[in-house]
Amino acid sequence: MRASQGGDIKRPGVSFRAVLIGLGAIPLNTYWMTLTYWRFGNDAGTPYPIYYNCVFYLFLLGGLNTLLRRRKPQWAFSLGELLTIYVILSVATAWCGVDLLMPLPEAICNAFWFASPGNRWADILWPNMPPWLTVSNLDIIGGFFEGDTNPYQWRVLAAWARPALWWTAIATALMLSYVSLSAIFRRRWADEEKLLFPITIVPLQIAEERHGLARNKVMWVGFGLVAVFELLATLHGFFPAVPVIPFYFDLGPWVDQFPPWNAYRWKGIGLWPILIGLSYLMPLDLAFSLWFFNLFWKVQLIVSTHLAWTTNTASGFPYIDMQSFGGLIALLAAVLWLDRHYLSQVVRRAIGLRSPLSDADEPMSYRGAVLGLAVAIGFIAYTFSRAGMAAWVSLGWIANLLLIGLVLTRIRAQLGPPHFEQVGMGPNHFLPALLGSASISPPGQAMLWLSYPLTMHHAQNPQPWALETYKLSDAGRMERRRLPWILVLATAIVVPSLFWSALHVLYNIGARAGADPFASGHARQVPLQLATMLEHPTGTNSSLLGAAGVGFLGTVALMVLKLRLTAWPLHPVAFPIASAWVMDSALPAVFIAWLAKAIIMRYGGLRLYRAALPFFLGMILSSSAIGFVRMTIGAILDIDMPFL
Repeated sequence: MRASQGGDIKRPGVSFRAVLIGLGAIPLNTYWMTLTYWRFGNDAGTPYPIYYNCVFYLFLLGGLNTLLRRRKPQWAFSLGELLTIYVILSVATAWCGVDLLMPLPEAICNAFWFASPGNRWADILWPNMPPWLTVSNLDIIGGFFEGDTNPYQWRVLAAWARPALWWTAIATALMLSYVSLSAIFRRRWADEEKLLFPITIVPLQIAEERHGLARNKVMWVGFGLVAVFELLATLHGFFPAVPVIPFYFDLGPWVDQFPPWNAYRWKGIGLWPILIGLSYLMPLDLAFSLWFFNLFWKVQLIVSTHLAWTTNTASGFPYIDMQSFGGLIALLAAVLWLDRHYLSQVVRRAIGLRSPLSDADEPMSYRGAVLGLAVAIGFIAYTFSRAGMAAWVSLGWIANLLLIGLVLTRIRAQLGPPHFEQVGMGPNHFLPALLGSASISPPGQAMLWLSYPLTMHHAQNPQPWALETYKLSDAGRMERRRLPWILVLATAIVVPSLFWSALHVLYNIGARAGADPFASGHARQVPLQLATMLEHPTGTNSSLLGAAGVGFLGTVALMVLKLRLTAWPLHPVAFPIASAWVMDSALPAVFIAWLAKAIIMRYGGLRLYRAALPFFLGMILSSSAIGFVRMTIGAILDIDMPFL
């Protein structure tokens, strides 16, 4: 038992009531996300490393806790309890975000609904779709796409129940692998290397009263500045004549007709306050390198288009996504090489040999973590093999997903960049490039694309949350051995909640009839890309592999320069992650945060940096709290009020 924050009442960090509140709130949070996404195209699970709905929940609970300490101190939450609720809902939000499982309910049935004599999907796709992972009855899914149907009928619920349970089992097994991997690396990265975990600053500053964030006038200046913009946007939603200050500018009309300047991929720029605040938490060299390398990638695309070397900047030459993938592999190889002696001791401890490592204070014993990882991998491999995917392809799928997640976990723990969107490098892209789609059976290809929501962008991969949860347990004095199983249980609850909320919302408005046009975009890629792969089998793609090799060597060169030259300004981590589509729009926000921090550090040093930090935290808080309230009001009144 631990002392509660600021009182004499003893409470555990991971208490029964905190777990009950966090898990109990998952269905409501999932429903809110589903409604606002499908109705208006808004998404709480943004590519940012924190989620504004969860920041709002923590802020609200912190305010409630202040009142409880004054009126009912025996009811007040400890810091560990607040953080427990926060991480449960953050992991749940990650799972049901647009860059993860939000498109899944549509993705497992749209190949059947949109089949036509013209696309011949009935002949090409249907025979390869596993019936226990999809919903194929057109009478059942008709209400899903057209709306105005009651989903609470036995035949409807029965048709969706089996695939929902199987996808829940797959996601839960993945979460087990994530908490196991994080338990293996926690000691090395958190205790021995003492990585900074910059993103944890946000929840700790909000939840921990000793920081006095709510009493800081500088914080309220940042909060109030953003609140003015939020208020104008809210009034604009009710009264369109009220002017609104835009934070996003579409450059498409200015460049679309002027090649090669129209070559870069996301033709919009944003000045979102939450992104400026998050970017302030990054090291200066990473912030500088992010916008520098983003311009570098843009130059590649523009030059390639000007010289007619490419006709498809999304997936053609210069193969930016595969260059980025090669860069991530280089970073991963460097991490594993540097940690090789530590990992060998973990293995020795796991198999019962003598080792100086102790796992008494770890979230899982090393033997338990290795066993959990093996069980998770074995179950996923079995499930995919049952669907018709060869065992070696299944293992390749798992390795791709886990290793990319591991390197992103390391990057987030060390540097905390403001996004993690990595497009076009999942197993459904990499394995056909490496092995050739012709070498993968049609049912195996179907599983590659049915599982596309799990591997789509990596922006909301829950794996970094596992390690970050273990780090937060230090500050919150949380019982670390309880945390892995709570995160696994949260996953087992959120996926069925997502299916329920999707049926509840879409059988009412219709995924085709009344949903936001943007919302179906990700799910439509499943049958489209699968049909292309099946109709046009290919061999090993040497161009894509060559691009990955270039990215690997380029990142290695940057790592060597960073180690050898003290004044070298370019951070190797920025090379692969600056290519993300979201970074195109985030460029001005990152630049502003870098410039502000550079000036502050130059003329005020660390002391001024800390004094200015509450201002940027206030921007994050205001954008999150007021943005959440605005979107909730919009959902209730059926008015589109997008997050700024």
